[in-house]
Amino acid sequence: VGMIGPNGAGKSLLFRLILGQEISSGGLIKIGPSIKIGYYAQEHETLDYGRTLIDTVRQVAPVSETGAVRFLGRFLFSYEQARGRVGDLSGGERSRLQMALLMLSDANFLMLDEPTNNLDIPSAEVLENALAEFEGTVCVISHDRYFLDRVVDRIVELDEGRLTEYLGGYSDYQAAKSVSLENSKR
Repeated sequence: VGMIGPNGAGKSLLFRLILGQEISSGGLIKIGPSIKIGYYAQEHETLDYGRTLIDTVRQVAPVSETGAVRFLGRFLFSYEQARGRVGDLSGGERSRLQMALLMLSDANFLMLDEPTNNLDIPSAEVLENALAEFEGTVCVISHDRYFLDRVVDRIVELDEGRLTEYLGGYSDYQAAKSVSLENSKR
């Protein structure tokens, strides 16, 4: 599911409410007992900048150092980077690391807040491939129309406090909005 809407509409706030980081002033959020949420933070605040990438992977999954290096290679990290500190990575590299860690977790529901920010094309392709292999539900906030067309099969628009669902990717959403606009002019 791709979540879109104007800046300030409340998309990130909705994520924080679902995660229990904010208290709702009304309504109810129910999360099933078998749901294990994995959260991709736009500002990478879930990462420990003092750890090495290898130690970071090994903290999440019981793998050997060689296994951690091999896994990190799938996310375009060199051996030297794997041995380096998280704090030495660029923003795009931190984004890739955060996505790699989510893939290692036992999460079955990923909440991604602007995951393509700071990513170059090869990194965005790695992200798309990782999401294609993920066996679970993904809800992604993104302004990246191309990315949404590639990874989602539903768009939910949050605008003026209302959620509206559209089947398909971003291009399908745009087409449906155009038809709706044309019909409202009649």
